[in-house]
Amino acid sequence: MDFKNKNLYYLKIGMSVINFLILAFFSIVTGFTIHYVNQNFSARNFLENVTYLPMESVRMTVVTFVAFFLLLLIIEMRSRKKKNAIFTFVIYGMELLLCLIIIRCLYIGYNGIILLVVADIVTSIRDKHNRALFLVIMGLLYIFSDYNIISVFFKMISFQEFLNVYNSNISMILMGVRNMLVSLNILVFIVYMIILMRNQMKENARIALLNIQLETANAKLKEMNAQLQDYAQMQEKMGETKERNRIAREIHDTLGHTMTGLSAGIDACIAMIDFSVDETKKQLNKISKVARQGIQDIRRSVNKLRPDALEHLNLEAALEKMMEEMMEVSDVAIRYQCEVPVLKFNPDEEDAIYRVVQEGITNAIRHGKASNIEINIKKENKWLILSIQDDGVGCEEIKSGFGLIHIRERIQMLNGEVTYDGSHGFHIVAKIPIRWGENYD
Repeated sequence: MDFKNKNLYYLKIGMSVINFLILAFFSIVTGFTIHYVNQNFSARNFLENVTYLPMESVRMTVVTFVAFFLLLLIIEMRSRKKKNAIFTFVIYGMELLLCLIIIRCLYIGYNGIILLVVADIVTSIRDKHNRALFLVIMGLLYIFSDYNIISVFFKMISFQEFLNVYNSNISMILMGVRNMLVSLNILVFIVYMIILMRNQMKENARIALLNIQLETANAKLKEMNAQLQDYAQMQEKMGETKERNRIAREIHDTLGHTMTGLSAGIDACIAMIDFSVDETKKQLNKISKVARQGIQDIRRSVNKLRPDALEHLNLEAALEKMMEEMMEVSDVAIRYQCEVPVLKFNPDEEDAIYRVVQEGITNAIRHGKASNIEINIKKENKWLILSIQDDGVGCEEIKSGFGLIHIRERIQMLNGEVTYDGSHGFHIVAKIPIRWGENYD
């Protein structure tokens, strides 16, 4: 229990003690008055001056304190148990009933016990609607639990009529003690509400500060994410540039070496062709070997740009493997349909088809947040039609990024065309003029 809650807890205990003293005061005064009247044989005068017969004093006292301690027990038990709507209504219904019993036993001479229940309500009920409902009920009960109002409808003796038995000095002293205790109860209740409101204001200010700090942290986090994305893109571009330069150097070295050898060999042939045809033929054979070796070296360098899957599998198997791997590592469902017989495409065509499908799936998952992707390959006359449709967020205004630009460049290198549609998810349609090869067995 923290310091703020301790203050409220001690104030509630103080209110309980004050209410106990008030109930004891009323019980003692009414019980002693009835005993005093009987001892002085003035019962007849007392009965002639009261409007209604009082209850038996012992029974009244027992009922009052039983109801009071039950009320305290219910308040304590309610604070220790898990709350729900039905439990809350039952508990506060019981508290309301016990308050009515206590007020009735005190001849409507004291209704400050209601303030103890109100203090419990504003602390324990978190739901605003339920709290307002109970506060309205207890407020109305506090206002209308007045002897002057109740006596119009129900006949009962008032506390003042008990005091009329004594002389004016004793009557004034007893009424002063009663008013002092009632005022003390009201004062403690007011202090309780002030501290509760201050605690609530501090809590609201703390929550507002936490919200501001959270918003600031979110803004910084977004900024850091943007910086990380920029850094990742820069690293990716640097890696691509490094790899591109490496392959370019390898091709340059191979091609330069081959062309230098061819140039030197051709110069030698030119120099000796007029003197020895046989030696020229031998030299041409050597040039031919150098040229073939150079071609093989260049092809090997270029082939390093191909996807690894196409190095070991045919196009259809490579596509299926890529889709299966993507479905295994993500929640996306990919439905693939190929209406074209398995054909032997040229490497550049296979590369383009594979890369377009790969980029389409990547964009659908990364940018479109898609759950389902449909890929269809079919033939229309001399065209191969590749369609990639997803159910992602799409976009009304399509701005070509790195991936879409690469897709367009790859298709255009094959003299094809590509269109995009972001109205319902994202749809990519690529048309490629295929140099149809021979069927596989």
